[in-house]
Amino acid sequence: MLRGLRLEGRAAFESDEAVQDRVDRNAQLLAQACADIALHILSATGGAAPETYADALTKLGDAGVIDPTLSVRLAAAVRLRNVLVHGYLDVDHGRLFDELDWIEDTATFAAAIESWLVANT
Repeated sequence: MLRGLRLEGRAAFESDEAVQDRVDRNAQLLAQACADIALHILSATGGAAPETYADALTKLGDAGVIDPTLSVRLAAAVRLRNVLVHGYLDVDHGRLFDELDWIEDTATFAAAIESWLVANT
């Protein structure tokens, strides 16, 4: 869904509050799912508990479960999720649109997690 909405372009995104709300919510859920998966794997492997959701993704990269470069990009997505969920700042939807590149990384993340699960369970 997020990919499809993104394909409509930035101008369409910025002019449609309903689309913005859908993207906000789905980006939150997707980033949260990545963080939750990271936390479960770290817990299952006896890894040190991360201080933040973003740290969970970084530690997953450090542990070799996912590529470290991917872990940095997904950690940034989780920090964006925190802004959306907690309303730390007014959301600049133009900037949000620009920062949605990470959604493409989630397929790579899922494949890496699947490979790790096959090898470790």
